[in-house]
Amino acid sequence: MTTAIKRPGGSETILLVEDDPVVLEMVSEILRQSGYMVLTAASAPQALKTWEKFGRLIDLLLTDVLIPCRSTGLELARKFQRSKPALKIVFTSGFGPEICAGDPAMASGWFLPKPFSRTALLRIISNCLKAGVSSSETCHLTESELYPLPN
Repeated sequence: MTTAIKRPGGSETILLVEDDPVVLEMVSEILRQSGYMVLTAASAPQALKTWEKFGRLIDLLLTDVLIPCRSTGLELARKFQRSKPALKIVFTSGFGPEICAGDPAMASGWFLPKPFSRTALLRIISNCLKAGVSSSETCHLTESELYPLPN
């Protein structure tokens, strides 16, 4: 007898903002294979255009903290949450969570350090989507557990 393993995944819509084309393609493919609808943007202007068209359908923003075109993932998150306060947010960066330390926008987001594995990506997306909007649930994810973000 075989036991089915429940994989993280869902049918939610994710806006992925990532300027590295290799990372953008890899992450979008992982998320699509897990059942998510994925909209992609390589810059802030592209993300804003996508939001204008599909913002009401987007459940989660997955964004690099540092993105081109004089913007940041934090600025996008603030702008999008003004029109959709329940939007879930996951920030990524190769610089670590301290890049966002002390920023109030992080109170409504989660942090995934780069590089990350498929398992870590899917786990944080799933946990973020299931979580409430309380800032006490803000966290970053390592491969094996969740830790609070630094203040």
